[in-house]
Amino acid sequence: MTLINPLEVFASRLNEIQSPFRYLGGEYKATIKPHTRDEYFNVAIAFPDLYEIGMSNQAIKIIYNGLNRFDNIRCERVFAPDIDFEKLLKSTDTPLYTLETGMPLCNLDVLAFTIGYELCATEVLAILDAGKIPLLASERLEDDPIIIAGGCGITNPAPMSAFFDAIMVGEAEAGLFDMIEEVAILSKNGASRAEKLSLIESKPFIWTEKKSSSGKIATRAVQASFGQVKAVPTHFPLPISKPVQDHGVVEIMRGCPNGCRFCHAGIYYRPARVKRLDYIIEEIDKLVFESGYREVSLNSLSSADFPDIELLLDILNERYSGYNVSFQLPSLKVNSLSLPIFEKLSKVRKSGLTFAIETPDELWQLSLNKEVYTTHLEKIITEAKNKGWSSAKFYFMIGLPPESMDDGEPVKREEVVIVNFLRELQEHTKIQCNVNIGVFIPKPHTPYQWAKQITIEEAQKKIDYIFDNLPRGKFKISKNNFNITFLEGLLSRGDKRAGDVILKAYKKGVRFDAWDEHLRENIPIWKEVFSSSGWNVFDYIYKKWSLEEKLPWDSISLGPAKMFLKKEWEKSKSHKLTTKCQEDCAHNCGVCKKDTGVKVAAQNKLKDDLRIKENMQGAKCYPECNIPILYRVIFNFERNNGAEFLAYLSQVEAFHKAFLRNSLPVLFSTGFNPIPKIEFATAMGIGIVSYDEVASCCLHEEVSGDDFKRQMNAVLPELLQIKEAFVFPVTNLRKREALSQSLWGGIYDYTMKSHIDIESFLDSSEFYDMNNLSIIKKEQNHIVLKLPVSDKKFRKSLEDFYKAQWFNLCSVKKIQTLATSSVTGWTAEDEDAWRKNIRVSSSEKQVRDNPLEEPITFFELYKKIADINKKLILKKAEFS
Repeated sequence: MTLINPLEVFASRLNEIQSPFRYLGGEYKATIKPHTRDEYFNVAIAFPDLYEIGMSNQAIKIIYNGLNRFDNIRCERVFAPDIDFEKLLKSTDTPLYTLETGMPLCNLDVLAFTIGYELCATEVLAILDAGKIPLLASERLEDDPIIIAGGCGITNPAPMSAFFDAIMVGEAEAGLFDMIEEVAILSKNGASRAEKLSLIESKPFIWTEKKSSSGKIATRAVQASFGQVKAVPTHFPLPISKPVQDHGVVEIMRGCPNGCRFCHAGIYYRPARVKRLDYIIEEIDKLVFESGYREVSLNSLSSADFPDIELLLDILNERYSGYNVSFQLPSLKVNSLSLPIFEKLSKVRKSGLTFAIETPDELWQLSLNKEVYTTHLEKIITEAKNKGWSSAKFYFMIGLPPESMDDGEPVKREEVVIVNFLRELQEHTKIQCNVNIGVFIPKPHTPYQWAKQITIEEAQKKIDYIFDNLPRGKFKISKNNFNITFLEGLLSRGDKRAGDVILKAYKKGVRFDAWDEHLRENIPIWKEVFSSSGWNVFDYIYKKWSLEEKLPWDSISLGPAKMFLKKEWEKSKSHKLTTKCQEDCAHNCGVCKKDTGVKVAAQNKLKDDLRIKENMQGAKCYPECNIPILYRVIFNFERNNGAEFLAYLSQVEAFHKAFLRNSLPVLFSTGFNPIPKIEFATAMGIGIVSYDEVASCCLHEEVSGDDFKRQMNAVLPELLQIKEAFVFPVTNLRKREALSQSLWGGIYDYTMKSHIDIESFLDSSEFYDMNNLSIIKKEQNHIVLKLPVSDKKFRKSLEDFYKAQWFNLCSVKKIQTLATSSVTGWTAEDEDAWRKNIRVSSSEKQVRDNPLEEPITFFELYKKIADINKKLILKKAEFS
């Protein structure tokens, strides 16, 4: 297998694309298995969206780490290429590759997609196409990889069935890992592609076209032991480029005890299973002390229903006191909430008040099997406002079935009910209301799988009414893009004909339907494809479904029997509640089975003896607090081997996380959200290699430069390693010099491309004659410059002269970062000021004041400054 090194293949052309680091890998603690032997079965886990979205997904990390535990399996990651990178791949005839070692997708054994939502359908095709894999399963040959999919977004296999060889139904821990290992062993023994597919197809949780046509049903795999055995680690790999949701995640409970009839995830993850407290704490320890997260999300479909949730928060707040760790519960049921829960969540950082109402009408709530007690809600909001909360967020859905279940003209309009509820709530509580309106899309395998979907025009009318009848100031309204609902409806409940529509739309250029900026361009294409499809797609999407008709997804069972779903549909029409998912429940949906060991798992009562655990290691939050003597660190590092394509803010975040991963007594900022205080002398541009980037921080206790370097390099990504560190004491009697104030400039190495004549530029009137610029070395197509401040103006002059972007003209490397050489010494005036107890401040001259001054390295400068601080500290001791 020929591996792809993107730095070699694309070189300076990486500057042409947005966020090139998405495609370079190099993350902290990524699993790299060497290609020195051919014994590995090669798997890639694919997420059909951009890197920033995919690296926020827990399923990716579960599958990645779960498969990499096997000695004979290599699992790597791949994400959807953005449009600009997709064009770059095509222009260079390069197949899309995995991040870890650059394996071309077409050379894999298995490519496995995790699909969390339907609107990524065309991105599945984009990944296959960019990876040089035939789009249709029927066209794949012996050497092509096996393409598998799974996840919540593909429990109706029909629309995407033509593109996948097999679809897994259920939880990866309950069968995927063992199945891939079996296939790996079979492959090592020389099995054909057909034989490997036959093994995959034999599993009860696998759906294939062939299996479906023979009448066999694929049954969801459920991890019966969830929460009672240690989970697959998900705290690594740690992204360097910041993901959309940049916080640690611990799954405290899987499944939901509340049987909301509109909720697909509630069916997919049944039954409710609670994780043991000691496992929760162990996972949080890894997120905090090994990954460096200080915001941790306690995830489940209804986190407030975790047993003893308030005591859990007390335990966590006490355990991580001093480490600046905050917790959030992202999914909360109103009736399970209390103000004390919000207060405990806000002990470190104040969380927002968020309430998922769906519908405020009490009778319709019974239909949804979701009660929201208005009096309870008003009480929470009033108490919260009295304690400092000023706003609250509310989620509603329009198009829910209860409004029109009687098949006649609705007596009440849901948009009117929502407006009246909000106006009354705001009048009683005086809270600022942030309102989010979504459009309900009926999902397969739920009691509402037969519900009629409202049209775009109906949704527009309802949303306009809400928008027009809630006064600005008191209400801020956001709405999801309802133009997307017809597409989501097709992909959720479509039949096999939808596959042809998806393929045609992809070939016409449709990408990233979940992104508003792309959707605006995509909608006309989708409508054009619909009109030429040979069937009335819109009539299908908005049709009235019969309880007796065969459904496109009937060949898959998520556990609850179809008869149970029909009963729930009828109970919804008569506004009847169904009891919670719990041990010995009365409704018997069909998920819990004695022969499989699947059952509701409840947490034992939490115990106080697990509150404090010794040997906790990590960066405590040390604010400055006017400490007389601190220890300043000046250090340098390289930006090379891909790090030069890392955005500046991502670089800052990488160092923040590294400080939080070790126990160095680093100085934190003060305020609402303390972070490690670190400053950089310069912010390098994307694509410019640097061998001498300078940064600084302060410590509360003395650490040697070698120890600082060793501890930091152990927790930094390999692309950002510290070369040298110098530590010296500083006193608060003297203002600390900012690196940017001491900056003179740097030495830069320009290597021009073969067709560029550097002499013609240097001899031209366009050459920018900056103050103190000097040429250190000049050869054919190669020049080394000493430039004040930065080389940005020099690069701009090149671009103006050659009428091209700099990265198409040359490669640039910074050899050294230079500082101003003048520094204030200890004078008689300083002695006078000290004795009069006047604060001493530095008064270094800047390069702009003295352009002829000879620059020095930052280490040379700060060794002078260190001597001044030492003299001042000695004077203080002498004076005392």
